[in-house]
Amino acid sequence: MVDVLILASIHDFPTDRVCVGLEKAGASYLRLNSESLSAARLRLNPQEARLEIGLGDHTWVVDSSLKSVWWRQPTFLRNTPHEPLSLEEQLSRSQWPAFLRGLMVFDDARWINHPAMTYRAESKPWQLHIAAKLGFDIPKTIITNDPVAPIEETIGNRVAVKSVDTVLLREGDHQFFAYTQLLDWSDIATSDLCAAPVVIQEVISPKLDLRVTVLGEQAWTVAVTADGGAIEGDWRLKKKGQLAYPTFELPLDVEQRCIALVRTLGLVYGSIDLAVSEDRFIFIEINPTGEWGWLDNPERPLATAIAAALQK
Repeated sequence: MVDVLILASIHDFPTDRVCVGLEKAGASYLRLNSESLSAARLRLNPQEARLEIGLGDHTWVVDSSLKSVWWRQPTFLRNTPHEPLSLEEQLSRSQWPAFLRGLMVFDDARWINHPAMTYRAESKPWQLHIAAKLGFDIPKTIITNDPVAPIEETIGNRVAVKSVDTVLLREGDHQFFAYTQLLDWSDIATSDLCAAPVVIQEVISPKLDLRVTVLGEQAWTVAVTADGGAIEGDWRLKKKGQLAYPTFELPLDVEQRCIALVRTLGLVYGSIDLAVSEDRFIFIEINPTGEWGWLDNPERPLATAIAAALQK
């Protein structure tokens, strides 16, 4: 029987480290990569919560004794294809994600994280709402498509503009990803804004960016700097070679609030972005599936901690 089920991508190298940790501990685990699902023979019995996976002459069984699930790729096949998809490919891309979500029938297992909780926690309005209820300092925020909204009166003319959800677009051979932009409201308050809502927030400046990685009751915090200093705007626009991630000592009350946020959202794992401005620790957002491999090192043994959490 399988004790730990890993749902990931073949290119998810940080999860490789989690698997190494499970192997060292002698844990019984099975990894299913999204790209290889069609090569296996899968049989899910939802009444009994039983999954049989056949590959070659070997069969694995997952049943109600399953301890935990590492659900690494909830946005399965979210990328936009370069070439038009055949009908068969379109069908495959719609049905496999639904099948993976259906593994929620293993509801006695510990999910990191549960699909339903992940989906809810990805909502920026929802996470801001919960963060505010927990006492976080959050930026002044309005989500709107209204070019006559009173933004200048409530937030100011200079604003941070964000997408409501992750944006990944393709035009010809080019892919586009939306990052936070610092813009003047007077420049964007036109009829074009009516096409889609955006998140409008106050600009936090000066600021120091923090990334808080939470796993259960543990938290690891780093500052994100460029060329040794703080960053204006979205740090993801900087070249990787410019960035450094020194360990940051977060005040205990802020750290406990971060842990409480993850718990309140029904998650076990979460990557939280904060900004420090003067004496304010400001909540920016939480990503329930945020990348962590770039922070994993002997000082922050995240892969080891995740492997241990999956065995509880």
